[in-house]
Amino acid sequence: MSPKGEVLFAEAIERPLQDKRALNCPPDGLLRMPDLIAKYCDPDAELVAGITFSDRHSKVQEAAALIGVGLRAVAGSEMASRLEDGYLPDTWPYPKMNAVLTYMRNSVSAAGLGLLGSRMIRNSVRIRRYEHHLTHAAYGCYSSPFEHAACAVIDGWGETGSVGLYAYKNGALEELGPSSKIAGRSSLGYFYAIVTALCGFDPMQGEEWKVMGLAPYGHVDKEVYGLLKRFCKVDGIRLKPSASARERRQIREALLRRQRKPGTKPIEAANLARTGQQVFSEIMRELLQNLHGQGISHNLVLTGGCALNSSYNGRILEETSFERLHVPSAPGDDGNSVGAALLAYYEDHPPQKAPKKVLSPYLGTDISTETREHLIRFNSSQRLTHTSGDEVIRRTAKLLAQGKIVGWMQGRAEFGPRALGNRSILADPRSPTMKDEINGRVKFREEFRPFAPSILHEFGPEYFEDYQMTPYMERTLVFRNEVRAKIPAVVHEDGTGRLQSVTEELAPMYYRLIRAFYELTGIPIVLNTSFNIMGKPIIHSVQDAVGMFYTTGLDALVIDDVVILKDEVRTGRGVADALQASAVGG
Repeated sequence: MSPKGEVLFAEAIERPLQDKRALNCPPDGLLRMPDLIAKYCDPDAELVAGITFSDRHSKVQEAAALIGVGLRAVAGSEMASRLEDGYLPDTWPYPKMNAVLTYMRNSVSAAGLGLLGSRMIRNSVRIRRYEHHLTHAAYGCYSSPFEHAACAVIDGWGETGSVGLYAYKNGALEELGPSSKIAGRSSLGYFYAIVTALCGFDPMQGEEWKVMGLAPYGHVDKEVYGLLKRFCKVDGIRLKPSASARERRQIREALLRRQRKPGTKPIEAANLARTGQQVFSEIMRELLQNLHGQGISHNLVLTGGCALNSSYNGRILEETSFERLHVPSAPGDDGNSVGAALLAYYEDHPPQKAPKKVLSPYLGTDISTETREHLIRFNSSQRLTHTSGDEVIRRTAKLLAQGKIVGWMQGRAEFGPRALGNRSILADPRSPTMKDEINGRVKFREEFRPFAPSILHEFGPEYFEDYQMTPYMERTLVFRNEVRAKIPAVVHEDGTGRLQSVTEELAPMYYRLIRAFYELTGIPIVLNTSFNIMGKPIIHSVQDAVGMFYTTGLDALVIDDVVILKDEVRTGRGVADALQASAVGG
């Protein structure tokens, strides 16, 4: 952060490592930190490393780990495993609790070592620890446009529970009290992980997205609904378990009998997905409405892993008494790094208030000028063109209007899990076959997975019912009936779209591109999906972009002001056309 409290850089470690979620990887790499410090910090700056777990959490983890060690010493490994299954909370479908605690302890204990251990960093370094849910709340509230708000942090687990509720006013955060002391037994994040596993997906790989995409294809299953409703319940502004440990085991056994069988198609789990999403939404609605009843504010800041449920986020203002909603671009644990940095800054600068503007999501790594020049120098293809910014926009808009699928890499990477026009794959939303084409020959993922509409903000009310400004693609809204046939590639099965509102102020280059597409087609929307293939993080480097371009069905690649076109005969459609022409000619 700058001396004025501006966030200078933020990036999840999965991006440079190109390792999805980067589980158990050092949070601040010993080799990478000196370069980042040299680039973004003053040479004599005092550094503060904010850790997103407090000392209390570390002691709890140490005690839990010692339990496992002690059991093995007394009972032997086989008997200890049985005892652990009954003594420690059951974390299916996650790894066993002792493994989870060990991984988390390793990550937390390594935090700050990249700053403290490097001989290349000569700045003084101090370590500060903050409570996990407080860092969620700080990031959400300080990045919002609000001077006051009720803040709900809802995730899988924190330090003492799965929910943290706060009152935010003029830069101050006040916790309303511990909301859920038993994380595993009354956690909406854990609940959704169970639903994900029942649908045949893997929550360890972050496949909850698939449940949201699959849910509109199904119907509520009354038997499954009754079982899932017994998972947890709302009691005021708390979540509480609604079944005993024995009853929960019986519920799980009954649910496992309904789990999607290996080898069957995902559509077989559509009713499970729909039912799980329904129960999740009902619990969220009741909890948030009760939070509003505390009389804190009509503004809501929602963060934590459950704030990634865009399917429900779009219904919050309709179904509760809140009037305005802010969900940050990285509501999961990656955003906590910014929250800890902001807490440290405002500890040292108490007279200043947090800036009241939406935080830019474009906080990650910029395009390497050196690598871009290498691309131009060593690429002998006549299909590569180096041109100006205005010409890049004009040519890309024309390619999109022609039905081409374009890899688009501009400026600094987005912070958070969503591609917002700087590391995106773009296409024409007017094509009824475009969704299948991208899923099949570019993303290599399931056919039911939807794509997002990036829309010029001023056209939002024309295309969406009860339009809400959605800068981070964080909520799903309902398309108006009269426009759905114009843009079938971005309309989901239930008539919704997980939109991104694009403004010239926040994303000038992307805004100009969509505006140019609108001038060609009359449609102020482009199809946007993250620049990656299934199972991989969003691309990080120019090399990542070029590698994906030549190993997928992308038609064009635009990196800064460089445009590369793929020979038509090399694309899937080009090959098919060539074969058909050959057959006719023969």
